[in-house]
Amino acid sequence: MEKVQFPRFMVAAEKSGQGKTLITCALLELLKEQHRVSAFKCGPDYIDPMFHRRVAGVPSYNLDSFFSSREELIQLLGLHGGPDRLGVIEGVMGYYDGLGGSTDRASSYEVAERTHTPVILVADAQGRSFSTLAAVRGFLSFRPDSHIKGVLFNRLSPMLYPALKRAAEEELGIRAVGFVPPLGEEFQLKSRHLGLLRPEEIPGFREEIHRLAETLRPGIDLEAILSIAKEAEPLPARRRSLPQIQKKNGEKPVIAVAMDEAFCFYYQDNLETLEAMNAELRFFSPIHDEKVPGEADGLYLGGGYPELYGKELSENASMRASVRELLAQGIPCIAECGGYLYLKQELADADGISWPMCGVLPEGSRDSGRLSRFGYGIMTAMGDSVLGPVGTSVPAHEFHHWDSPENGDCFSFKKPVGTREWSCGYGTESLYAGFPHLYFYGHEPVRFLELAARRRDGECGRSHRT
Repeated sequence: MEKVQFPRFMVAAEKSGQGKTLITCALLELLKEQHRVSAFKCGPDYIDPMFHRRVAGVPSYNLDSFFSSREELIQLLGLHGGPDRLGVIEGVMGYYDGLGGSTDRASSYEVAERTHTPVILVADAQGRSFSTLAAVRGFLSFRPDSHIKGVLFNRLSPMLYPALKRAAEEELGIRAVGFVPPLGEEFQLKSRHLGLLRPEEIPGFREEIHRLAETLRPGIDLEAILSIAKEAEPLPARRRSLPQIQKKNGEKPVIAVAMDEAFCFYYQDNLETLEAMNAELRFFSPIHDEKVPGEADGLYLGGGYPELYGKELSENASMRASVRELLAQGIPCIAECGGYLYLKQELADADGISWPMCGVLPEGSRDSGRLSRFGYGIMTAMGDSVLGPVGTSVPAHEFHHWDSPENGDCFSFKKPVGTREWSCGYGTESLYAGFPHLYFYGHEPVRFLELAARRRDGECGRSHRT
């Protein structure tokens, strides 16, 4: 099978909170001066890819070894890379941290191992100096092939770097690719209950990233990083074959996608998978627009921060009525997490004030004060739904602070590690609504698009594929 070169590297760290996102953004800023970059994020993250996209000016894609097989991860890298591009992949949590905190399954390491991607380990030198090398040695030896090819010392005094570089290369046999000096608080990214603020919410974000990149430039060996990236193994040149779904008259089904300040958590691959299956996307704002686009054959309400915009969403009564009417007519709809909250009777904002929502589903939701039912799981349909017939299994992910006393019982959700399991979600022939997020490379939205393609035909029989 033909293979293609795709120079690439992963930025990984010893643990969370080590500045991976800032360092990745700074590297993207520096590397894009001379290279066409492709950006990726390990795991089920929505916000870090927003930072990549804002810095690099290109979409950022998720690489998730829970949702995707080895072959699919390789295909995704090949789809978004190539010999004329340089791939920059940001890891997740600590390098070996995976499912349940007790395995390296679905970790950054597993993504690197499955895709044969060389890794640059960000090693934290704060409060230590030479001892940092002992931690690096541990990461190198913990797995027979760690894929760690370089080390970047973080929060290290420039005066100490030459000695650590020499020792790393002579005693550990690993290339030192530079250092990040201790940075002031002005270079820290602010967070809220679900993670970092969106880059659009940070005043002067682009200017700050440029300033950060210039601060890091003297200490970063870009040539060494590029040399490591070129060591990445070639990828098989193959593309995933997806069904092509169309209306009876040959037109594309139109999917209306909620996209604004409140609804912005979408995997880029989900949107591109819909398009690759022949859908035409129409973006609209539940905050600012009067109603759902009239040409919509299907409705996709993704996650985000509706709890921060409860007043604005509620005051747009015409939009709420439009959504309510379309669902009453049976338009096929996928509503994940924030989109699910929008369909309920009411939503409490961050101040605890409840606002009327679309009123399609029972009860309301409010801040639980903590992450609820956090993590991966397998969702199994207890009956037929827009996701598939009874018994359909769908890999999914939950990540939310807001919760409701009534979350449906049309699916069971089982954690991949341990025995924890619960009921969740609403499902009908035309609807999926619930907290779990979906990844379309883990479960293709065939039934959703087939229903959308038939919506105006008045048919309930065969679908139309090419």
